[in-house]
Amino acid sequence: MQFTLQGFGPFLHWLTLGILFVMPVVLGLLIFRLGRLPGDIARARHHPQADAISVCGWMGIITLVLWPIAMVWAHLDLPVAAAEGPGSAQATPSQMGKLKQASQRLAAIEASLPKAPAGRGA
Repeated sequence: MQFTLQGFGPFLHWLTLGILFVMPVVLGLLIFRLGRLPGDIARARHHPQADAISVCGWMGIITLVLWPIAMVWAHLDLPVAAAEGPGSAQATPSQMGKLKQASQRLAAIEASLPKAPAGRGA
């Protein structure tokens, strides 16, 4: 009885050697890409906390718990005004128009109210 793959012996040895050298490189590239992925997504979506998400993604590769959290965080849509902090949001022209209309309506309502006597409590 003869082994049928005996003729492939040298080829299989070289194939195994190639796999043993290629697989660590592929595994390293995979880990690198997975670590960068949450930060890249956050930067592409112009997330205000993209740097923190990137750090969380890299720490998630080590801990395996933070990586899914970083992915969810990278996909969250935060309101721009809340993310930038109070007083830093810029009003759009349509918001300014609505604010002017509301101010005019408020002034009209205040003008139509009867004047209160000066001596009454404040």
